[in-house]
Amino acid sequence: MVKDLLTLPLAQRLELVQTLWDSIAAERIGTELTAADRQLIDQRLESFLADGDPGLDADQVLDTLGQTL
Repeated sequence: MVKDLLTLPLAQRLELVQTLWDSIAAERIGTELTAADRQLIDQRLESFLADGDPGLDADQVLDTLGQTL
């Protein structure tokens, strides 16, 4: 079966991959957040927004890592 799929033209294989990916994404994988989880996330977001310090951007982090390596 898989060998047969590999013989399909590239366009058809890409379409098949997209269809499979879409079907996987449509399924709910993992556990649902509990009310306590949602509350903790909301509290952390609220704290982050109140702090006003966005932290370092990606380039700064990479520069810092490059200096320590």
